[in-house]
Amino acid sequence: MPASLRIPDPDGWIWMMSEQEAERLARLYQKAEQEIERAILRAISRGNDTRYLEGVKRNIQAILKDLQEGSRTWCEQAIPRLYAAGAKAAEAGLADKGMNLVTGFGAVHQQAAQLLAEASYNRLVEVTATIGRRVDDIYRQLSLEAVRGSVIGYDTWRTAARRLRDDLAEQGITGFADRAGRRWNMRTYAEMVGRTVTAEAHRMGTANRILEHGIDLVRITGHEGPCEMCGPWEGRILSLTGRTEGYPTLEYAQSRGLYHPNCRHAMVAHVDLTT
Repeated sequence: MPASLRIPDPDGWIWMMSEQEAERLARLYQKAEQEIERAILRAISRGNDTRYLEGVKRNIQAILKDLQEGSRTWCEQAIPRLYAAGAKAAEAGLADKGMNLVTGFGAVHQQAAQLLAEASYNRLVEVTATIGRRVDDIYRQLSLEAVRGSVIGYDTWRTAARRLRDDLAEQGITGFADRAGRRWNMRTYAEMVGRTVTAEAHRMGTANRILEHGIDLVRITGHEGPCEMCGPWEGRILSLTGRTEGYPTLEYAQSRGLYHPNCRHAMVAHVDLTT
């Protein structure tokens, strides 16, 4: 879309806010990943000591438990914060159009923010579960090699230890893949999830506040360098609910690429002055 026709994002600071929250979550996961890797490397350096391996596994389980608790705290703080910011952004846009504002963060908004926070937490739980399974695999492998080493000889253990160290250096503790086959470490995946869920919270806060004022149509904002998935939707008018004939729905636009992970587009209320 030509820049002259692009509807600018009136709340570019929201993207910065989302980035800051995503970075906070990413640091949490990066710290856990580093602690787990150090624990495994210490276990490898100790040789085929099965009792030490059991202690390492308990230590890693404690790290993962702390990570889950930290994830829940992040969700309970960041998601309502971005949802409320989205509602405030909608209010500012509606005020500019001279509309009488409905204000306040009532029960419906609180419930919506809570449901989003819980869904975000469940998504992060999947990450920690994947990490846990990966650690279990490493623990079983180390334990088996320890038994083999005691029977066949220490050289067997050294070979296995070298292979595991190389594997950790190459792909980190996780090395897991998403549904699209892309591989992630803990930090990059947590950062992507953080951006996605905070942006979703902001958009839902915006949409719910707009609907609260009896408005169904929104216009998609624009920014420099949009990707081929969401770029075609810049400046388009969409229906939030499908009640307004002649306009594609927001749900349809999302099924065609709008608001993909890391998408920076937002929405503003569109008031048809002819009606």
